[in-house]
Amino acid sequence: MQASGRRLGMRTTASILYKDEGLFRFWKGAQVMASGCVPAHTSYFLAYEHLKRYLDFDNTSLNFSATLFIGSTTTLVHDLFITPADGKFNSAL
Repeated sequence: MQASGRRLGMRTTASILYKDEGLFRFWKGAQVMASGCVPAHTSYFLAYEHLKRYLDFDNTSLNFSATLFIGSTTTLVHDLFITPADGKFNSAL
């Protein structure tokens, strides 16, 4: 769209993509992202629930250290999956 000499809007671009490859063109690459995002998000929520249970965290009062530990650990676990997957997927596309 940026390199085109024409002014292309969303409808015009969608029409061009549809004419070129059909309806499945809009889902191109979705399975690649899903194969990285599904395990990353699954590990995030599993780590969150297990750490809450392990630390006996019940959300009734603010416990800064437990909140910090749970949040940083779950983010780290998530990023352990998504960061290598993101690099691999971007090079494949």
